Amino acid sequence: MVVMFISASAFGQTDFEKELEQLSQTQPGLNAQVQVNVTGITLADFINAIALENNLNVSVDDELKKVVVNNFYDARVKDVFVFLVKKYDLQVEIIGSIISFSEKPPIKEESIVYVPKKIKVEYKPENQFLSVDLKRDSLYRVAEEITRKSDKNVILAPDIKDKLVSVYIENRPFDQTIEMIAKSNGLKVTSDENGFYYLELADKPVKNNQGNNQNNVNRPNGNNPDIYIEPSTSDNRKINVIATNAPIKDIIEMASTQLGEHYFMYDIPEGNSTLKVKDVTFDELLAHIMNGTEYTFKKADKYYLIGDRSGEGLRATEMIQLENRTIETVESMIPSELLKGIEYKPFLELNGLIVSGSYLRIAELKEFMKSLDQVVPMVQIDIIIVQSKKTSTVSTGMKAGISQDPVTTNGDIFPAVDMTLNSETINGLLQAFNGFGIINLGAVTPNFYLSLKALESNSVIDIESTPQIATLNSHEATFTVGETNYYQQETVNVTPNISGGSVISNRQWTATDANLSITVTPFVSADEYVTLDIKVEQNDFAGKEDPTAPPNKQTQSFNSLIRVKNGEMILMGGLERKSSSNSGSGTPFLSRVPVLKWFFSSREKAKEKSKLHVFIKPTVTY
Repeated sequence: MVVMFISASAFGQTDFEKELEQLSQTQPGLNAQVQVNVTGITLADFINAIALENNLNVSVDDELKKVVVNNFYDARVKDVFVFLVKKYDLQVEIIGSIISFSEKPPIKEESIVYVPKKIKVEYKPENQFLSVDLKRDSLYRVAEEITRKSDKNVILAPDIKDKLVSVYIENRPFDQTIEMIAKSNGLKVTSDENGFYYLELADKPVKNNQGNNQNNVNRPNGNNPDIYIEPSTSDNRKINVIATNAPIKDIIEMASTQLGEHYFMYDIPEGNSTLKVKDVTFDELLAHIMNGTEYTFKKADKYYLIGDRSGEGLRATEMIQLENRTIETVESMIPSELLKGIEYKPFLELNGLIVSGSYLRIAELKEFMKSLDQVVPMVQIDIIIVQSKKTSTVSTGMKAGISQDPVTTNGDIFPAVDMTLNSETINGLLQAFNGFGIINLGAVTPNFYLSLKALESNSVIDIESTPQIATLNSHEATFTVGETNYYQQETVNVTPNISGGSVISNRQWTATDANLSITVTPFVSADEYVTLDIKVEQNDFAGKEDPTAPPNKQTQSFNSLIRVKNGEMILMGGLERKSSSNSGSGTPFLSRVPVLKWFFSSREKAKEKSKLHVFIKPTVTY
């Protein structure tokens, strides 16, 4: 059995072609021609489909999930395999007649060992001479190396440990060398009788002009002792600045020289500034020292324009566009203080605000609007409403009377008895009893009737509704379902005139509603818990006192404030209503005697029970 491990990039494309060529002598499917056009299937599925079509044995790694788009016309299978191995840099293993395709294992990169720069410090203990050759070396490591070689303790102030120093001194006494290292880098050194040397910033630092001496020749205030500026150790486009009640103009000049920036001053900035900042860009420095003044700046191509905020040429105009909020809602939230000195106009079509004014003012406004331009959570509220109503009515009794006109016998006898008997039917029954002994019941008049009633009715009604409503965070969502009834209103107007007056009657139909309404206001917190303010109100019609009168209403309602987890369903307590009635009429005294009351009275009992359940599930989406 031949086992071969091939990586297309390691062994070359020709090696793999040779192995496939040899295998094709025993596997004719490799020489078959295919015509295939595929789009949007994975590489693994593509290889498996070709192998299945041509009776080849392949093993494809499930990790080959790259989506391929290929079109092959009369191409040999082995050429297709070679193409796929080369294009997708696959690893191939051939075991007998089986071809295995898989991803190449990632190449392990050798870890780079950081070798710190050697600090060039030499010390001669016999005469206590010190030599240093420093080129932008860490002051902390320099002090450490001097202390280690000379056994003299060099201590650094906390704010200079990250400073870089450069100096070259050859074979000078220790104290003199330390003094020159400090002086050439804007530091001062103090020592005590215990042999400790303490380095700190000089009381009156001078400008560090490393690499920029040619820019400071004949420059006014180029050596202002109240300003200390040095390049940042982390980014050559940033600087560290220390200034004590220094003129703003001098700070700008020295910072621009250090960073190689160019500027044009329409007006000379007046006033002084005190600051101590680290790793700031020229833009950040200008923004800080001009904030709260009457001056501003604007960047134009390769230079900066500096001057009065209201000056011509310094006004910036741009559009602040929102992504997640609408400009109508955000515009009303902007504090008036941020809009001072700025002209603005909403651009509804692009959901933005066109602003014109000072660069600093616009930057402040833009930062505020960015803080408001957040994605507002959308809350989908799934509601399941279950209403159940159960009624039971029992009517029994006998009623007899004389009608104006003869009646006909009619009604039901099964499953409930509700019959009306006319005089002929009753007389027939009476005649049946008249033949027994001395019994003679006589006969009734033609308009006589008799009603018999014995019936019971039960009903159970279940109503289920599953509405879905969605709303933005803190906005109200309302669901309402119900029915509308109409009643008649009559208005009478009397118009006086010479003949005594006229009466005009106006009738109109007025609508009244009985609804089940649910109002939900969601409040989404940072942990995606949702606080729901829920109001449920149910109205039902309860009959009319008069056909033209408005219908009576029965109302049930509750309010609830709850907190639930995103996607969690809750059940609001059921609103339950019960009612019962027991009414009847009959012959005095006889209607209360047991057994006899069934023949001398008519009674009706009714019970009704209804219950409302509300299930609510909020789902937060963004």
